Amino acid sequence: MSSKFKNYRANYIKIAFFYVFFVVFLTSCAQLQNISDNTENYGSEDEKERVLNKKVENRDINLPSGSSILDNESGFSLADIFSGSSSSVGNLNGNSLSFSVSLDKVSFMPLLSVDSSSGMIVTDWYSLDNGNTRIKINIRVLDQDLTDNSISVALFSQTLNNGQWEDNGINKEQSLKIKNSILSSARDLKIASEL
Repeated sequence: MSSKFKNYRANYIKIAFFYVFFVVFLTSCAQLQNISDNTENYGSEDEKERVLNKKVENRDINLPSGSSILDNESGFSLADIFSGSSSSVGNLNGNSLSFSVSLDKVSFMPLLSVDSSSGMIVTDWYSLDNGNTRIKINIRVLDQDLTDNSISVALFSQTLNNGQWEDNGINKEQSLKIKNSILSSARDLKIASEL
């Protein structure tokens, strides 16, 4: 082959590679835009509150208004996960997605301890029912498999009776709902990140 033909072929391959890369890049950007555009728009704050209350009622759980613990929407985006710009995505180990979602779900509560290397999140007591009931949540992310055994959640509750807090123990039903919500959000984010 002549050197002129080799140069032409090399230039053709470079141009073809550039166009393929450019098309893939534009397609990826369009998909990220579609993800951010799929959020629900509400006409007013009252309508948004009504929809959130309806969602909570459908789940048969009693949490304070504004709580994000059972929402399927997380407070960080895929771009935050990959760029590392989210405050909840820092120096995390292999189970960072599950840990980040767990941390986001309990972000409305005061935190006592957060240890990303062990996957442990411990909240402080959070008051409900005008201060007559309080809850505390312990979450342990065990592995990154996103199976039912990957996360352990314990929701403790206490009731105020004659000025003393009475321990109600672990609410297994609510603990399971929180665990399933965390796993569902983490699975959705994992699937979206693989697109």
